[in-house]
Amino acid sequence: MLTSLVLQVRVEQAVRLPAGLGRASQALLLRLIQAQDAALSARLHDEEGLRPYTASNLVLGRRADGCLLAAPGESGWLRFTGLTEEVSACLRRLADDPPAMVDMDGCPLRVVGATMDAAQHPWAAQSDYPTLAARHLLAGENPPPRLTLEFVSPTTFRSSGRYVPMPLPELVFGSLSERWQAFAPVALSPEVRRFAAEMVVVSRYLLRTRSLPGKEGGLHIGFIGQVTFRTLNRDRYWLSVLNLLAEYAFFSGVGYGTAAGLGQVRSVPTPPRDA
Repeated sequence: MLTSLVLQVRVEQAVRLPAGLGRASQALLLRLIQAQDAALSARLHDEEGLRPYTASNLVLGRRADGCLLAAPGESGWLRFTGLTEEVSACLRRLADDPPAMVDMDGCPLRVVGATMDAAQHPWAAQSDYPTLAARHLLAGENPPPRLTLEFVSPTTFRSSGRYVPMPLPELVFGSLSERWQAFAPVALSPEVRRFAAEMVVVSRYLLRTRSLPGKEGGLHIGFIGQVTFRTLNRDRYWLSVLNLLAEYAFFSGVGYGTAAGLGQVRSVPTPPRDA
């Protein structure tokens, strides 16, 4: 099961918080899961490696001088995704019975709505791995050779011990493939990263750099914006895999720190004119 839960929240007093609340959002998610399943929450907290969930930054108010500012009565939202049945089951229960209040970095927020319905919020959704796989891998038509991803929150990659704030095809599709292979019951070719490195190019982009806090302190550089990728051949299987991973990105995120607000991404229509 794949789930994307949006919690709609409202502030009841003036708010001044750090602009980057991804780790506070992650901590909130673990607390919400703990209220349902303490063992699962503890395991999610302690496990190393890829996380079977994502947590967004708080989308609320305005940002100035590294702070998030909001007036009483302003509304915003948080988003959590589940990449496994266990996590998704907790998110479904939260959608059905959300808490009245949540705490973000010491700030109380009133929960005024919770949804997994894309008709109610563009970042809400439900699906599953077989459905995504069938839609792309069993499609009767050849997939398009170009696809566009929009990186909505700051994104960066860890490669060979370094941070790489660039959407290189092998890093983007390699990251998505790793998440798919870790959690999906339908296997893809293990050569996704190699194919992306050799046969996928960036053909169009509109990007801006963003600073982001490092886990060990200091700042790293990430990017936001849109990137169009194009394949150098039209092999049907590989085009299907790339388009499948592009849709999966909505749930899985991409790159470093997706459990704490980074790497939020979605597939968008490719511009009609490509460089």
